[in-house]
Amino acid sequence: MKTYLVAIAMLLALGAQAQNITGHVTCGNKPLAGVAVSDGITVTTTDAQGHYALHSGKLNGYVFVTVPRGYEAPCRDGFDPQFWQLLTSADSTVAEVHDFALNQVNNDNYTLIVGADTHLARRIGDRKSYKRYFMSRLKQEKKEAEARGQRIYSILLGDLSWDAFWYQNNYNLSNFMADQRDMGYPMPLFPVIGNHDNDGAVAAGDSTDFLSSRPWRTIVSPNYYSFNLGKVHYVVLDDVYYKNEDLPGERRKGIAGSRNFEPRVTDYQLNWLRQDLALVDKSTPVIVCQHIPAWHFNRKHKVAPYLKNLDEVAACFKGFKNVHVLTGHTHRNRNVHPADFKTDSTCMWEHNIAAVCATFWWSGHLSGHEVCTDGSPAGYSKWTIAGDSMQWQYASTQDPSNPQFSVWDMNEVNRFMHTDADVRVMKRLSDGVPNWDDWESNTLLVNVYAWDDDWSITATEDGHPLAVTPMQSSAPGHFLAYALPYYKKFNRSPGHNMGTKTYHIFKVQATTPNHEVTIEVRDSFGRVYKRTLSRPAPFKL
Repeated sequence: MKTYLVAIAMLLALGAQAQNITGHVTCGNKPLAGVAVSDGITVTTTDAQGHYALHSGKLNGYVFVTVPRGYEAPCRDGFDPQFWQLLTSADSTVAEVHDFALNQVNNDNYTLIVGADTHLARRIGDRKSYKRYFMSRLKQEKKEAEARGQRIYSILLGDLSWDAFWYQNNYNLSNFMADQRDMGYPMPLFPVIGNHDNDGAVAAGDSTDFLSSRPWRTIVSPNYYSFNLGKVHYVVLDDVYYKNEDLPGERRKGIAGSRNFEPRVTDYQLNWLRQDLALVDKSTPVIVCQHIPAWHFNRKHKVAPYLKNLDEVAACFKGFKNVHVLTGHTHRNRNVHPADFKTDSTCMWEHNIAAVCATFWWSGHLSGHEVCTDGSPAGYSKWTIAGDSMQWQYASTQDPSNPQFSVWDMNEVNRFMHTDADVRVMKRLSDGVPNWDDWESNTLLVNVYAWDDDWSITATEDGHPLAVTPMQSSAPGHFLAYALPYYKKFNRSPGHNMGTKTYHIFKVQATTPNHEVTIEVRDSFGRVYKRTLSRPAPFKL
């Protein structure tokens, strides 16, 4: 990367060929003024005639427009918005022309589907499951949006592919894009690069991060860009600093290193971001899309920065009233409201969204139930945008009723965990098998997948209220969907994916082992989800 930064500095010092990237942005025969255009280094805007001119070093190899409110870029193959173009020459002395034609639409009110971590790699039936579940749900979501008279868009928050299998299974980003075309991806897709979308064949060196993202930049989209949908401004960032340092021992076919990375937004992205946001009114809601979370929970279960340069990134949004950060990577649901970023002038919070692929497609392959490591069903977040008002809800790829929580009778869970023959052998093989022995008799475990600070939960038994206590615990559903069937198939422990602690779990203390308990959960927008559990309730999916 030092090589890349030196190149930028030299170009800025010496000056690139004047107006070496020019063009017009139009809608029909009408020029569009004030539209932002960028090569990822410099941002300019179109004049009254819709004309733009850039002084570009052509380092990223592309030029893109920030599609303004009330417009769309035409979609290739029905899903691939053409808001960007590859440059025809890497020579900065060669001038070239790139015109953009946009379509006018009314998109102040729309549906937005936000998924993450598809991890397609041509293995264990992943593409078949992707088509059967996620693609089918997308097509149904489109039908429902059209019935409401709304437009619909989607974002995938990275790890669309899996770098470890690019060469071993002959499945890379080109194959991913071809699959979306062939399966009929039904709506515009705005993609985000993830750590597994980098080329692992690029050896460690000064420019590894830049060179490893080249396939993404030439096949999928710019690795960072912006666009507007209605009254909301969207920013896509590449927060994966890919290092691919040397890995002793055997490597996968075609892979040069360990495929490691650092969660960081590069300085040249931040320079672009400041220019981009300078053109946006600070009252505008902003949605930031990146793969790796900005925050995480530390060992003391407190919210802490995860991005190495989070303060620098957050400073770019100073003064904006409403900033949402959408992330994937963890394969879990988690909402974070860091106190350090709640002020009178700026409010930032993060929605970490669980995975489309659940546990890397393994849980569905083994049990037929796609379950993430936090017990959430494989799914996506569905946002309803009305002007500058936004609502969201987690949705399951397998269950169209979109359950928001699961309930487990811990009397039966613990009985199973102590008497099942396979579980007893698993415990002898590994001390990582989940253990709920500290849950008292007659308790219920409630896993509220997309729990947030302003949600509420109540429980009653025979009409009497019961105590509800937040807990940090592993999810019983994930053990049944993944860990246990994995052991049965391979006769060994599945390792670290067996018992991850989850932060959206609650303990309900009942008074009897056999009376019904009713759980009621209310979300941020007043929607109520209710379930009555007949007890004893067998431990099964």
